[in-house]
Amino acid sequence: MTVGQKQTFTGVLRRQRLHKGSKSEHEAVVLDTGNGNPLKVQVTGANPFSNPALDALVGQRVRVDGTTAANTNTLLVEKMADIIHLGPPGRPKVPYRPRF
Repeated sequence: MTVGQKQTFTGVLRRQRLHKGSKSEHEAVVLDTGNGNPLKVQVTGANPFSNPALDALVGQRVRVDGTTAANTNTLLVEKMADIIHLGPPGRPKVPYRPRF
């Protein structure tokens, strides 16, 4: 992941509790790309703790154009138009297990 450059990510938006056990503990909308740690999605100029437009997309598969913030797992998005709804999430990937 390149910090500071605009990139495109695809994944499912989910609500997740961040910073558990600290004074900063809160629920946020994150983008689960399936590649490790999810990215907290923050729209520039919008309330970082409550964004009804972003909440409406929770549970949906999206494509997001944004910039990753240095030293955090935050994806900064300039405007809601940079979040494209692709549809419902696909079936979860299940490891192949041959039947004997």
